[in-house]
Amino acid sequence: MSTPVIRESAVWSDIALLDSGNFEKCERYGDIVMVRPEPQALWDVGSPSVWQSAHLAYKRQGREGEWTIHKSVPESWNVSWENLTFRIRPTSFKHTGLFPEQASNWKWIRENVKPGMTVLNLFGYTGGATLAAASVGADVTHCDASKPVVTWGKENAELSGLGDAPIRWIVDDVQKFVSREIRRGNFYDVIMLDPPAFGRGPEGELWQFEEHLPALLADCAKLLKPESGMLLLNAYSLGFPALALENLVRTTMPFVKTIAAVELTLKEESPRAFELPTGIVIRATW
Repeated sequence: MSTPVIRESAVWSDIALLDSGNFEKCERYGDIVMVRPEPQALWDVGSPSVWQSAHLAYKRQGREGEWTIHKSVPESWNVSWENLTFRIRPTSFKHTGLFPEQASNWKWIRENVKPGMTVLNLFGYTGGATLAAASVGADVTHCDASKPVVTWGKENAELSGLGDAPIRWIVDDVQKFVSREIRRGNFYDVIMLDPPAFGRGPEGELWQFEEHLPALLADCAKLLKPESGMLLLNAYSLGFPALALENLVRTTMPFVKTIAAVELTLKEESPRAFELPTGIVIRATW
């Protein structure tokens, strides 16, 4: 029997989805308003006037794209969620260094991860989930193949007052690192994964979500303490239904007892308050 999918909308004060539509979204990060592509926004915009306030906009041309600057924008600036602080930088591939919908997961992490737990964050990006776990006293191993984003994560840790927290920052191909951890005989209470649709490791190792995730989850099962633990698996809007991900978790990790399937969203500040779907997360416990 499948698990009903629930919906969660992230809560921020420093970040807002102002409006969405026509395959774009208009967002506020701190005081900076930006427009970016959004393939999920099939509908018409709700508040055309807010788009005129944009400081910058990203337009894609095929696989590439560029920012158009309408108003003066700093090279970087900070935003905060609760007591965590993050550095924002618009990148050449449209990202900002933060996925705001993940604040729903950070809230879950803070409510469920306990002091002293060992946490492995795979595809950790700039460290949002890592800092959420470290802030409640967990020992965290953060792994990502990109040295620049790991450096960015360390910067966010310093900004959040967690520069001396027990975080092990690893620049490595996730699959290779997990294999080495199995050989070392290491175990974790919690594993969190935020895999991209497609990526490459530091030595050009290929990652493709549908091809490589099943084997990676099977290996993760060998690193999790079987008596009790947690798994958090993110899948952005890649076209895979929650049930497919739930079935994958149940087959690779038969010790799982409870599963929550959650659709992460961002809610517009427009009068219509549409929710923008941003991906599926599976939260498993045992």
